[in-house]
Amino acid sequence: MSNTTFIETEERKAYSQNTKNHVPAGEVEVKTAYPALTVGIKPEEFAIPRPDLAGLRMTPLTGGPVYLINPEGYLQLVPNPQTYNNLFRDWNGIIKGDIINIAMGSPLSDGAVLAKGDNSGMVFIVSNGIKRWVISQAAMDKYYFNMKTVVIVPHVLIDSVPGGRTWS
Repeated sequence: MSNTTFIETEERKAYSQNTKNHVPAGEVEVKTAYPALTVGIKPEEFAIPRPDLAGLRMTPLTGGPVYLINPEGYLQLVPNPQTYNNLFRDWNGIIKGDIINIAMGSPLSDGAVLAKGDNSGMVFIVSNGIKRWVISQAAMDKYYFNMKTVVIVPHVLIDSVPGGRTWS
């Protein structure tokens, strides 16, 4: 339980000494999170999807990995620089921000790519064993996807990947 603040008051000490059902001091976690002081609740439990932020690439205020906010509003970890370079135009425009209140989704696959079949103009983001159609150039721009890195594969290959929701 690192980065946890414990508050030990005289009242709590007395309670702990006078009851059989007390909670050991090491198990009481007190954290502040918007909108109020909470006891025993992790800040990520307040996290909600933020589709209004879809398309942003963010990193925590303290630094660290890059996350993409997907169309449903969930943070998706970009697992490494190679995967980042497979998808995005460059490293400009990444926002440092407080991501703790944004719901976490599954990370993008290591090696996720943008792909299209050799007989179609439809571009898909392929990650976690599914393809999601990026529905327009406006969506490509919104997510800062790089059209120059789209992998062209035989249509039979792209057709064999299960489809997910559209990426808009």
